[in-house]
Amino acid sequence: MNGVGVLDEAGRLRLLGSGVTGAAFAVVLVMLVLSSWTEATTTVLVSVGIPSAAVGAAIAVVLQRRAWRSEGGYGRSVVVREWIADGHVPNHVPAEQWIPLVQAQAQREEAGWGKLVMSTLWIAMTWSMRDQHPALITTMLILLWVGLGLWSAAWVIPRARAARALLRRGVSTPG
Repeated sequence: MNGVGVLDEAGRLRLLGSGVTGAAFAVVLVMLVLSSWTEATTTVLVSVGIPSAAVGAAIAVVLQRRAWRSEGGYGRSVVVREWIADGHVPNHVPAEQWIPLVQAQAQREEAGWGKLVMSTLWIAMTWSMRDQHPALITTMLILLWVGLGLWSAAWVIPRARAARALLRRGVSTPG
């Protein structure tokens, strides 16, 4: 798949999830911008929201595939996630190969905390502006920010911490 490798069912579901998330983000963003000029009606949602959802989904899928390529392909990405989840790297994997891969995962903790802080601020900002936008837009935005914060708190930060712990332990030597 053009530098990504063969995808299993989990990979296809991940692409689907990325597409749905990208579509939702695009629709919310476009509807938020448009709500300053026009009322959020079904006609506006269909005529502008659906094309923006398609573009957002396409961008998210491309970004996910690009992320996999940068990690050495989907298969390599899965292997690194398994190392982190198991808390060890097999002894036959050379340190110069696994350390950069695990280190890249460990460095995502700061980004996770940044997303968590920003989503909290965006929730507060969205709530403070609830009288300027229809209830549907406010609700969609808050759900989007809550989703971003929960993703960071439940997935990004814990995985980065587990990767950092794996780096501290290093490869255990048989003995």
